Amino acid sequence: MFKAKKSYSQNWLVDHSVVKQMIQAADLQAGERVLEIGPGKGMLTQALVEAGAKVLAVEADRDLIAPLQKRFGDQIKLVRKDILSVDLSGLGLKDGKYKLIANLPYSITSAILEKFLAQAPKPSRLVVMVQKEVADRIVAEPPKMGVLSVACQIYAQGKKIVKVPAKSFRPVPKVDSTVVRLDLVKTKKGVDPEAVIALAKVGFAARRKQLQRNLAAAQLGDSEAIKQVLQNIGLDKQARAENLTVDNWIELHQKLK
Repeated sequence: MFKAKKSYSQNWLVDHSVVKQMIQAADLQAGERVLEIGPGKGMLTQALVEAGAKVLAVEADRDLIAPLQKRFGDQIKLVRKDILSVDLSGLGLKDGKYKLIANLPYSITSAILEKFLAQAPKPSRLVVMVQKEVADRIVAEPPKMGVLSVACQIYAQGKKIVKVPAKSFRPVPKVDSTVVRLDLVKTKKGVDPEAVIALAKVGFAARRKQLQRNLAAAQLGDSEAIKQVLQNIGLDKQARAENLTVDNWIELHQKLK
């Protein structure tokens, strides 16, 4: 008997049409390596196996291991680990040589995205279920950008695939969800993504304030000098952080070095 646990942010997806769209978005080839985080009852896992994927499933809940082993046997490689602490290279994963497809535990979504976007070995593509609000932030454009938008878009090109209402899960959560696809992109030459993200965090420190005020408060230059830099890169000197694109942040970081 599968009983969802709040401690693991477990809600079982019961809508097969959503799984089908996740598989289609992944564009899997027979024999392709796939990492699934939190296979749960195995609904998505079954679809991955049927698509011909070579599945590595990482599950933190020990009570789910035996049922999953019984259901899939040697069709998948099943590992009982906390995905945030596991050494990915130790699992045989190689940079750009696998895809991450999963219904993510919502309590650790941001930490998972940070790990798989910023740290090697990285997947070539992520197809993940996240809270609707998180999906909106991931693919946001000015004037609705946030730190998560910058952090995801500097590493990947994102696209919302399908909205998933709360009724598609058991037990029914309090929020709706969205499947998002993230395709990893090459970092531009001379760009330090983490340094750019750190600058964005400073810029968003007080969202109601003008960007130049937040940057000046962090002693990245005096107010007038920062205003001039903003104008030099084509931005309003009174711009707020949410108005900047990722390219704007990259150029701003280079000018403030």
